[in-house]
Amino acid sequence: MNLDTIKEIQSKQSYPSVTITLPTYRTSPDNDKDPIRLKNLVSEAVNRLETEFGKRETADIAEAIHRLADSVDHEHNLDGLVIFASTEYSELFKLPFRLPERVSIENNFLTRDLVYAMNRSPLYLLTVLSENGSRLFVGRKDHLNEVNAYGFPFSLENATAGANPSQDISHVRDQIVTDQMREIGEALAEAQKQIPAPIVVVGVDRNIGHFRDGARNSEDVMLYIHSGHSDENEHQLAKNIWPQVKEALDEERQKVFGELENAKGNNLFVGGLNEIWQAATDGRADVLVVEEDLHLPAAVSEDGRTLTLLEEGFEPNENTYDDIVDEMIEKVLANGGRVKFVDNDSLKEINPSHGIAVITRY
Repeated sequence: MNLDTIKEIQSKQSYPSVTITLPTYRTSPDNDKDPIRLKNLVSEAVNRLETEFGKRETADIAEAIHRLADSVDHEHNLDGLVIFASTEYSELFKLPFRLPERVSIENNFLTRDLVYAMNRSPLYLLTVLSENGSRLFVGRKDHLNEVNAYGFPFSLENATAGANPSQDISHVRDQIVTDQMREIGEALAEAQKQIPAPIVVVGVDRNIGHFRDGARNSEDVMLYIHSGHSDENEHQLAKNIWPQVKEALDEERQKVFGELENAKGNNLFVGGLNEIWQAATDGRADVLVVEEDLHLPAAVSEDGRTLTLLEEGFEPNENTYDDIVDEMIEKVLANGGRVKFVDNDSLKEINPSHGIAVITRY
């Protein structure tokens, strides 16, 4: 699952579109109940489909949901599972982060939980620089998953074999290392397009120096950790670097409040719900800032410009949404904007009306 996959899923428009999410467990005995919980959610989804839209009309979607659910090998679950199903698209994903237990039936798929998991801290890209093989990991809190893509792992083995004997071998090797660090920087930039997260670089002073000299994006690194760690396994590495990474992520998260204050001073701040919706719809939203647990059921007017908040238990139709915040997130991402999540109630001083705000492009 990466940003491109999420954008593809967000582009699917079909009514009804079913999203089933649930937290799962990697090991026994915790994962023993995963099949039962999934079966219950599948039953809820199919019953709602048949009640709201008719059994014959939704038979294909129900079949896809059952097929995907039956395909799950619960002995190899991760931390979350999501099923998407409509007449035009059906897929299942196992994900390395927790998801809520939920069934959603809308005119598109509910991706808010996926976006939140990919944008919230602590999510980071970690590269460990080593002449024996520079590695890349995706980190979530103190858990690391190695990524063998974008050219990783990079190795300098036999890199100096073709050097001219008349040349200073140490100088040649320094240049080779610097050149490879440029490649690593470019690979990190590609990884960041798919996994929008800050970068952490770990290495001995010498290799970090080569990275700063060679990588064009070296100034974009959130944190440098000057230490070896190159021979550590994922568990040891995560345990050792997490305290520094956590502190850096906390500092990074606070920066958005300064961005919001600057936006107010430059008339680029939008705080009204309808104005936020319109900025997201029109492609003017550069940064959407959302409190973590904000959910707003709403109806959209016929002209698509005005929102009306709804109470629980409303009668659903094609113009109503269980959570209009998810729709805003999808529109902002589709137009190249960014989404940042902040702690609950942390926007009260900046925008007392709602736990959401936008920094516009113009």
